[in-house]
Amino acid sequence: MTGLLKTTVKALPHPVLLRLYHAWYLRTAVSKLDRASKLAGTPLIDQLDLSRLKTSDSVFILGSGPSINEISDPCWSFITQHDTLGFHWWPLHRVVPKMYVFESLQTNSELFPYFMKMFEQRAHDYRHTVKIVSNVEDSDSKDQLLYAAPEEFKLNLYVGLGVPVIARNVEELRRGLRFIRKKGGFAPGGSAHWLFKYGGSVTAMISLALRMGYKRIVLCGIDLGLQEYFYQNPEFYPESAHWEFVPRGQPHLTTRRLKYLVPAQEVIWTMDEEILRPMDVELLVLSKSSTLYPRVPAVQLSRLWVVS
Repeated sequence: MTGLLKTTVKALPHPVLLRLYHAWYLRTAVSKLDRASKLAGTPLIDQLDLSRLKTSDSVFILGSGPSINEISDPCWSFITQHDTLGFHWWPLHRVVPKMYVFESLQTNSELFPYFMKMFEQRAHDYRHTVKIVSNVEDSDSKDQLLYAAPEEFKLNLYVGLGVPVIARNVEELRRGLRFIRKKGGFAPGGSAHWLFKYGGSVTAMISLALRMGYKRIVLCGIDLGLQEYFYQNPEFYPESAHWEFVPRGQPHLTTRRLKYLVPAQEVIWTMDEEILRPMDVELLVLSKSSTLYPRVPAVQLSRLWVVS
């Protein structure tokens, strides 16, 4: 779009802008995704039967916050009896999840060599894990993680698409969520052409859990405080403890309030109110140190009871 056209479009009433943006995004993104899928020889996510992957009513979404290091071995034994969804930096942890989601970084990204090293070290462990890669470009130069990842790591890999909405505040976000719901974007089913994603990747993980039909979603390591990660603990992760891509003392990037970005906590709270609760899906956090607590209740693992 030209600058003038963008300015004109942004001036439209939000309900109109919402629908135009969704149609434009899908049309442009899907064509790129199809081409990238063919170039890489990697199937699209809509060829993945999500229904066959679900083996429990509860799913644990595994994030990278420092509270992950507070989980005891007995707790991990309990968690791994249920389905697990890890994303981004999760392969640095010893627990291998049932599903793993990551973004196809460009080779010139600062993070690229770190992800490559991580994938090379864990390729064998993750060969049976269903993996979804997003943020894929249809580049002939193949200068991105989708193409460069080790062949063993690319086993059971699918190309996915995260679809956002235009939302400058919570009310517009509510309207966007209702629109996506009417489009079937959260409905459980056998396959999904795309996943709702707004801001941080945790929204796409929650959307994936909804599409898979879980009745209880437990967020682990979704702390949303400072820019700190579980792998920066020198006691447990001496090799990666010095990795620092943004200052640790800064607020988490997804919690910023920008013109077209509602902070992550408000997004998750709003998803809970507008989507999860009407679907009778229970949202919980594993740790009270998460900034989502107490609006999102904490869970007692032994009985999955809500802690008041």
